[in-house]
Amino acid sequence: MSPSNEPEGIDPDRLRKVLHFLAELGQIVASSTQLQPILDWVVMRVTGMLGAEEGRLSLRPQGDAPSTQTVVRKLSPGIVSGSWPSVVDQSVTGYLIHRGDHLATPDLLTDERFPGLKGLDTRVRAVLAVPLKVEERLSGLLAVTQATPGRRWTQDDVELLSIVANSSAGVIERARLRLDAEAKKHLEEEAKRFENELEQARATQMWLVPSQPLRLGAWEVSGRVTPARQVGGDSFDYFVVGGRRLGLAIGDVSGKGMPAALLMMAAQGSLRVFCNTDRPLPEKIRLLNQRVTQAREPGKFITLFYGELDPAEGVLRYVNAGHNYPLLRHADDHIEPLVDGGLMLGFAEDTDYAEGEVPMAPGDSLLLYSDGVSEAMDVRRQEFGEERLEEIWRRCGVLPPDACIRHITAEVEAFRGGAPQSDDITLVVLSAARA
Repeated sequence: MSPSNEPEGIDPDRLRKVLHFLAELGQIVASSTQLQPILDWVVMRVTGMLGAEEGRLSLRPQGDAPSTQTVVRKLSPGIVSGSWPSVVDQSVTGYLIHRGDHLATPDLLTDERFPGLKGLDTRVRAVLAVPLKVEERLSGLLAVTQATPGRRWTQDDVELLSIVANSSAGVIERARLRLDAEAKKHLEEEAKRFENELEQARATQMWLVPSQPLRLGAWEVSGRVTPARQVGGDSFDYFVVGGRRLGLAIGDVSGKGMPAALLMMAAQGSLRVFCNTDRPLPEKIRLLNQRVTQAREPGKFITLFYGELDPAEGVLRYVNAGHNYPLLRHADDHIEPLVDGGLMLGFAEDTDYAEGEVPMAPGDSLLLYSDGVSEAMDVRRQEFGEERLEEIWRRCGVLPPDACIRHITAEVEAFRGGAPQSDDITLVVLSAARA
């Protein structure tokens, strides 16, 4: 006989409740697209069937998936619901794993089987817990509790909770596997859609940059972006300004992905609007900076170098807005970095810029590059570096722009070896053969 003098076994009324529970469980599983509502429903029904104050269902984690758990309280004055203290959770779970059977105790804190819980401040006192098993593997636990100690769990209670657990474990496991499979399929579809969007964005980026070299008199400029896997923020441009000057630019947005790409595409359009005029260079970049500052998202900035070569005067005027210093290689192989300018675009709307000016004659060559070149890493995480780039640039000698770009790109790829390309590699070269 049980402590409450009820006959052992499930009485007909509770048997009907179990059958009704199982029928409803099947409907809930079939109609739910998430696991948590299924677990919530199981706990809520079991708590009610056993007249308990709280119920708990926890699933042991699989792989990287976190443990899924739920606690539902019976609406009673003074009852506060929440997660179990970790020491209680570990003690009860450990007991079920070790014994492979149920735990029934009128007071967890005075139970001699759990000496480490004595004196613990917790509302989890009277506990009835049974394992959830799938093919003899412990997949979780199902429990009901009382905050007031003293409830004597009957054999009827134990059998009822065990039947529910045994019947629910397989159903819940199948639901978890089904929902995991659906979630995986959804993630794969999202990843494929996102990849297609990135490809479209990348194609748009490539369409916006010049595809052919540009010549103005004896001068020729050429550029290339070697894209990394992600959509990035690198770009370059060159065009004739006022019919007599050659304008060229290179830019890089902080970050990667669609936000960076969209900001750079917007900046590219504004660059030609503001720079294809006779305004002074600092004024052109000041207006461009205002446009970028107004359009950018928080934390997004653009480094930019813009220059205009006047072949008749033999002068290159430029503004460097926080970009890697372009390298002007003179005919005597002396390399001069172009540093004058100001802050990157988007930092502050009222930024002023300074103009740099250097003589440039046939035999001189200018290299613009993004940090994807200087910060390229090999398999040992060592950077390509600016000193290495300067030495390679010096050795390019009288090579035409396209040949220089191919040579530098090959050097970077050889340095990387088996390491992946982590950023876009953008190069622009301006030169003219010696007279």
